[in-house]
Amino acid sequence: MFALSVLSSAYPRLLSPVAWFAAVKMPAVLARGDSPASLPADPSLLISRLYSADEVMSPYIYVFYVSFIVAFIFTPIMRAVAMYYGIIDQPDGQRKIHTRPVAYLGGIAVFLGWISGLAISQFLMTHTGDPPAQSHLYVNFSIVVGASVIVMLGLWDDLTGVNPWAKIGGQVFAASFLLYFDVGTHCARPMFAPINTRLMNLAGWQIPDGLITIISCAIVYLIVVGCCNATNLMDGLDGLCGGVTAVIAAGFLFLAVNMARTGGGINPNLDGVRVVLGLALLGAVLGFVPYNFNPASIFMGDSGSMFLGFSCATMIILAAQETHPKWFLASLVMFALPVLDTALAFARRFVNKRKIFSADRHHFHHQMIDRGFSVKQTVLISYSLALFFAFAGAAVVFMRTRYAVAFYLVIFGSLIVTAYKMGMVHEKTRVITRQPVGGFEGTLTARSVEPNSVIEIREERPA
Repeated sequence: MFALSVLSSAYPRLLSPVAWFAAVKMPAVLARGDSPASLPADPSLLISRLYSADEVMSPYIYVFYVSFIVAFIFTPIMRAVAMYYGIIDQPDGQRKIHTRPVAYLGGIAVFLGWISGLAISQFLMTHTGDPPAQSHLYVNFSIVVGASVIVMLGLWDDLTGVNPWAKIGGQVFAASFLLYFDVGTHCARPMFAPINTRLMNLAGWQIPDGLITIISCAIVYLIVVGCCNATNLMDGLDGLCGGVTAVIAAGFLFLAVNMARTGGGINPNLDGVRVVLGLALLGAVLGFVPYNFNPASIFMGDSGSMFLGFSCATMIILAAQETHPKWFLASLVMFALPVLDTALAFARRFVNKRKIFSADRHHFHHQMIDRGFSVKQTVLISYSLALFFAFAGAAVVFMRTRYAVAFYLVIFGSLIVTAYKMGMVHEKTRVITRQPVGGFEGTLTARSVEPNSVIEIREERPA
């Protein structure tokens, strides 16, 4: 190693890639658990140069074309199917904002666009460009199976209704497919790598691999269930969930391209899969959002909202498998808006002693409506917040991990305190006494109710 460093300093143009690979990348590959036997015998074939963003994106851009076109064409088709069979969302005058029936099944169109993009990717070559290292892209089939399970579960809920615990059971089942086919089973290894190094230096032992695998499995279940429910809870306004997910997908695509650029071609298939998943999700959502933006002509339903959450969860898990934990942290920052809304919802229900899965009208978008903002203004504000988190996640990439964690804690903590001060946690009960006809002056409307309040109506007792 010393000889390589000396030679690389003397002849940087000739030997620096080989020295860099032997000193930096090979230990990272071994720490990640990949087999060095699968790598070329000559490391310079892999790292002769770093890739540009154009070199990474250009082989896979056709995935975006197909995903967008298929979703854009099939969305009105699914709307016609939903209207013909009566699969529509009726307004209820309480939690739901829309005032007329709107068709469901938009999530099916998004899924068809996404899976079409993945299908076309199987005919593409990896971005390495060199014949010794280039091969056809391979997408782990468990990702498709898990997404299909989520879509069928959501469609079942749209048609007949599903118990919340049954939803969670289906989400756990979909996450189990990922783990069974070795997706995410080592996602905790990069997080424990610094700890293992210090334990080895101080005590001469490391955390067992079996324990790291168990922690990795728990992380995968938590991410899949959390993301599916986060996007599902956010789907409350026209264009809200789809537009926010499009911003998140663009951020994930940025991370995937940069991971492929700086990965040195050690695992071109994993780098390419992350880029393809980002392009497929972005194209499918953008093909659907024009029909879903206010006033919406079609809703995605639970089949679409939970599918978007599963897609984001898969990309977060694949980012966690990178050798450096900053990519995982950056993906969490980009997904912070749905996480924040879900965390506030569960905290509000816990504080007010209500069931965790009980429905309410106190989500972030509901409270913005109650504070006088229109549906379009609320959606655009949410888009702006999603963009803020996307840029914050991109900034994490250029920081050291210890500073990135501090940056994340400050942002998330500040938002929690702000939400608490705005009254988004504690519910205020307004008691109204029911009186005979003509005895109550004035009409109770949504604007006359204080934001984040619960209306309790009591009968007037006779004297």
